[in-house]
Amino acid sequence: MLSRRSFLAAAPIAIATVQSSPTLAANDVALLLDLNLFDRNAATEHARSLNGQLRYFSHEVFGDPAGIIIEDASINGVEDADYARSGDYPAGWRMPSDLFPVNCTVKFNKHADGRGSIRLRGADGGDFYVALGSSQHFPVRQGETLTGSISVRLVNGDPSILMGLSLLIVEEGGEAIPNNPVSAIARVQQLQTDRDWWAQVQAVARSNGYATLAIKVSTAAKFDITLDLNFPQLEKRPWRSTFCAVSRSTNEVSLSTSIGYLSLSERSLIITADAPRAVANATLWNEYGNDDNSIQIQMRERILYARVVSEGTPTEIRLGVIPPLMRFSVCLVIATEGISASLNGKRPIFAACVAPKGLTIAKLGSGANGHWNSTIGQITLFKGRILDAEIASRRYQSFYDDFDRADNRSIGRSPTGQLIERTGNIETAIVQRKWVANTGGLALSFAGYGKVTLANPPRYLGAVLNWTKGVSGGAAGLIAATNNLLDPTDALHTLVSDREGIFQTIGNSKVEPALTTFIYPIPMSRDNETPYGVAFLVSLREDAVVFVGPQGDLARHKDPSYTKRLGKTAVFEHYWHVSQARPEFHAVAAN
Repeated sequence: MLSRRSFLAAAPIAIATVQSSPTLAANDVALLLDLNLFDRNAATEHARSLNGQLRYFSHEVFGDPAGIIIEDASINGVEDADYARSGDYPAGWRMPSDLFPVNCTVKFNKHADGRGSIRLRGADGGDFYVALGSSQHFPVRQGETLTGSISVRLVNGDPSILMGLSLLIVEEGGEAIPNNPVSAIARVQQLQTDRDWWAQVQAVARSNGYATLAIKVSTAAKFDITLDLNFPQLEKRPWRSTFCAVSRSTNEVSLSTSIGYLSLSERSLIITADAPRAVANATLWNEYGNDDNSIQIQMRERILYARVVSEGTPTEIRLGVIPPLMRFSVCLVIATEGISASLNGKRPIFAACVAPKGLTIAKLGSGANGHWNSTIGQITLFKGRILDAEIASRRYQSFYDDFDRADNRSIGRSPTGQLIERTGNIETAIVQRKWVANTGGLALSFAGYGKVTLANPPRYLGAVLNWTKGVSGGAAGLIAATNNLLDPTDALHTLVSDREGIFQTIGNSKVEPALTTFIYPIPMSRDNETPYGVAFLVSLREDAVVFVGPQGDLARHKDPSYTKRLGKTAVFEHYWHVSQARPEFHAVAAN
């Protein structure tokens, strides 16, 4: 196996200059509307241009402006047990109860809608439970997928006394429930930090009845602790929404000037958005007349599509694969003979089709179908065709590649202009739109590497990958190196396996022990095909790294060694032993 010292010390490659914003004047098309939703100061202009409740959103990790959030408030089945309307202890919560006996003193203080602190005091250690809902309020049917979530932070108290905090889903009222009401439990792994953090638990309802969200607090001795418990919610869906029950907003926003735009026989638009963490299906843009006539930009299982339905006849373009939380741009050009579209600097793809008739409204968000649970940062509309959609869609991109080209062993140039330099003695290649490593020879372990030198240290590294068949233990590495790759090498390193994510660093060219390990609630399948999105994001302001797991879970670790070792080189690693599953990349990205 090639050492990390060897591949990091390899000579850096030259990369093509990447244009970060489109040169639109050269296209000679009239600009109709340019909404920069990253800019909070432009709220008045946004309100004039869009109909609906605009909810500005800050980035989930970095906290900086991240556009407006569009949510499917109407169908997500949220239970918040009157938490939003309570001034003292929420009326919908049950304490004490026969199910969860609580022998401690409890005091709840409300800070704002959906935000509050709970103080727990007791003379002895043990497990203490708080049920965050009614036993007869949230009906479920056998087989329904349930996701519970809460934002938690230890505000006051001795951390050494607090042995653990867990989030539970409790089922009641069904035939199979009485002897074992807890259907799922997830430990809060990142509790002792300087900010609140999301905890998530998932389950499949075992019988018809009712479900409740609860927390379990485990203490070692006499305790007096205070926890922030913000936005507890239980939902009938396989992923946690960013939507909170206390702030319901419309699930779409429409253009107030859409009639004038939609009446143009030729028109263009550029949209920049942040990809959702765990949403399976979503509609970002929808020019809508009725179910038989529409033009949409959709995401399904991390693949972005442009879709036209004209008099019931669909035409679709596959644009590309997008990792979670990646900021991406797509340029769509609509003409009389058909549509063309480009994603993140990829060559435009054209599809001949008949233009749909009777389009009356342009919607952002879920529209008639789908759920865009993410942020939309910028929308630009043009009167006419953008002649260079490839350049226009490169806005905000640093490095992106989804290997959407013919099978080849040289890998080739990414849409954003870089060449991935292969290093190591294991050959990698593009095979059926995936970047894969070939099976090794007689050694016990194998690794293939690809390296990209960036203009600036990335704050984001992401990938979409799957696992080949075999026993667990293979790994994908996402690495950002420092000190210009001179010997000895220091580097920031996160390791992705099918069961866990590991944060560690490389010091003096040696991989150091793990600083923390994030166990996935649900392991990834080793079936050669199921794609999973993962990412890690570095906050220089906080000296922290945040890992996005395959189910959208977030794990955060703060350590000064991370940002001290952050550099300009991104490395993507395929690693496995002889009998282990190995990773295959559908897309990689760095910003």
